[in-house]
Amino acid sequence: MKAAITRQEIKKMERTAESGKWVGLIKLGDIPAFARWLSDEQHEWLIQSPDVGEALRAYKPGRPVLIVRYDGRHKFCTRAAMALWYTFLCFREDD
Repeated sequence: MKAAITRQEIKKMERTAESGKWVGLIKLGDIPAFARWLSDEQHEWLIQSPDVGEALRAYKPGRPVLIVRYDGRHKFCTRAAMALWYTFLCFREDD
């Protein structure tokens, strides 16, 4: 099994975290798999229809709405989405 997160990705993640925004973290082609993972029986997020400028919108009662924004060039996400994304990568089974 290959490492889920390389040292280079960890260093990039640390630099990005210092800047306070996560840009380009989530791959556009992986959003459907990420949405399926969020909405499975274990995680129970409700996937909503994204608004203009969004690639993903998910809701879970008692939590803020999870949004991945997309401006045509870059994907932006919150710290919560970043944490869920890296958890998704660690437990991903389709690699």
